[in-house]
Amino acid sequence: LAEILAAGPRLVGFTSIFQQHVASLALARRLKQASPATFVVFGGANCEGPMGAETVRQFPFVDAVVSGEADLVFPELVRRVLAGLDVSDLPGVVTPVSAAAVIAAGRFPGAPAVARLDDLPAPDYADFFEQFERSRYAGEWQPSLFFESSRGCWWGERQHCTFCGLNGQSMAYRSKSPERAVSELAALAEQHPGSDVQVVDNILDLRYFETVLPELARRQLKVDLFYETKANLKKEQVRALRAAGITRIQPGIESLSDAVLKLMRKGVSGLHNVQLLKWCAELGVEPHWNVLWGFAGEPPAEYARMAAWVPRLTHLRPPTGFGTVRIDRFSPNFFDAEQLGFADLAPTLAYRLVFDLPPEALANLAYYFTYGYQQPQDVDGYTRALARELRRWQRAAPAATLFTVPLDEALVVWDQRPASRVPLRVLGPIERALLAATDAAALPEPVAATLARAGHDLAPAEVEARLGALVAMGLVLRDGRRHLALPLPLAGRTLSPAASRRFRELARTLGSRIAGGMRVRLDADEPSRRWRGRRSAGRAAASRLRPRFSRVGEHLEIRWGRDD
Repeated sequence: LAEILAAGPRLVGFTSIFQQHVASLALARRLKQASPATFVVFGGANCEGPMGAETVRQFPFVDAVVSGEADLVFPELVRRVLAGLDVSDLPGVVTPVSAAAVIAAGRFPGAPAVARLDDLPAPDYADFFEQFERSRYAGEWQPSLFFESSRGCWWGERQHCTFCGLNGQSMAYRSKSPERAVSELAALAEQHPGSDVQVVDNILDLRYFETVLPELARRQLKVDLFYETKANLKKEQVRALRAAGITRIQPGIESLSDAVLKLMRKGVSGLHNVQLLKWCAELGVEPHWNVLWGFAGEPPAEYARMAAWVPRLTHLRPPTGFGTVRIDRFSPNFFDAEQLGFADLAPTLAYRLVFDLPPEALANLAYYFTYGYQQPQDVDGYTRALARELRRWQRAAPAATLFTVPLDEALVVWDQRPASRVPLRVLGPIERALLAATDAAALPEPVAATLARAGHDLAPAEVEARLGALVAMGLVLRDGRRHLALPLPLAGRTLSPAASRRFRELARTLGSRIAGGMRVRLDADEPSRRWRGRRSAGRAAASRLRPRFSRVGEHLEIRWGRDD
């Protein structure tokens, strides 16, 4: 408060998003008490629609609220405030004078949206970095920067995901031109080297794969980027992300069940979601994702099926979190709650504990809502097994691996997943070809055609039978008649310290020591039986190791090289 008052401002604006509303209101109240003539205006996601109107109605120290994108209306609002003019007739602006009428009418028009994002000024972070350098965190932390290349959601325009309340009343998708997006990122990289860049877009513009990403790959800007994407990416698109410096993505996976994904209106299948996790692991992109459950009418049997899948997936990145879906304002689950099977929506308990307001005011102020179901369903009961398996996945992921090493026409498969009982397999040429043909989810008929082109003439029925054998080994995941290979090629990859330790322990158990490594018999059935039931022990290796393989007769020799 003292810092703000020292500047003698005639207007102070608060942008309130996520959990910032109470802190913003607390400061605004103190500001108004200390300087009644200062005009206080609120905006941001917490002020969209009825939330903003209720904010200005309930808290008299707020002089105005802007609902929606304020880029265009805010300069005019400032001009009028400085000139002592009324602002209540500006589009998207609500004041204490107009709030009651707006709420009574139930119509909350937003401020005009920006049609051409290239017209926006580039963000200037200079003052932030000046403050940061004077703070106690300078020298210890590397700040993150925020970058915007689009607004809205092109998928939401077509089919709004039922749980998503983002974008509010401004779903229309707009993106910056490729030239503007690249130049802005290049400027950030040059002005603030080493900073992590968080892209705030809700979804990546698919056209950027042909324009922005190749240019970022060419320039090598030395920034690690985070982007939100859709989950139905092709493998070459994941490779393009990595080449462009986009090392972390949030692909909106949410479930591994076709039936549940359909209730969410995600437009993708569970097997395709696993496929993306596999390609991300192979190509060095880190996917951040969650599992949601509790959708009205979801089939309980799907959660048992997903729980059975999980032990086969522990070599891939696990979900960051999982739990029951929340109903958010502006989502289809909120607007069409009855149609979608929900009932008894009410503001989350926290609102009643924080705000001393009547129920109808809380209902306007809230963004998060609790609910019941029109038809009772035991969500905790039928998701318990999946939740248990997901926790195991999170614990197992650092050390679990499933990778392949080609040797002549054969393929060696090393399996360090906790559920594995056969850690070493040697597959023949046909099985090797089957895994290659199901790198992307595929039906037996096109797989048979792929094998025929490689010189393996098998009928689709025999292909399906051989794929079934790979499914039984845990090397292929089957959903209906679609099949997806799970192992990752080791070439070009480095094992994590935990995986390196476990791998060396496995090699010691299966084989014998040689100079610089281990020797393992390729017909390792007996050593595999010795490995069963063993648990990893000891401390993790101090560094990442890259195993190197060679074949000597009926033995596989393994030597480790350090990645420096």
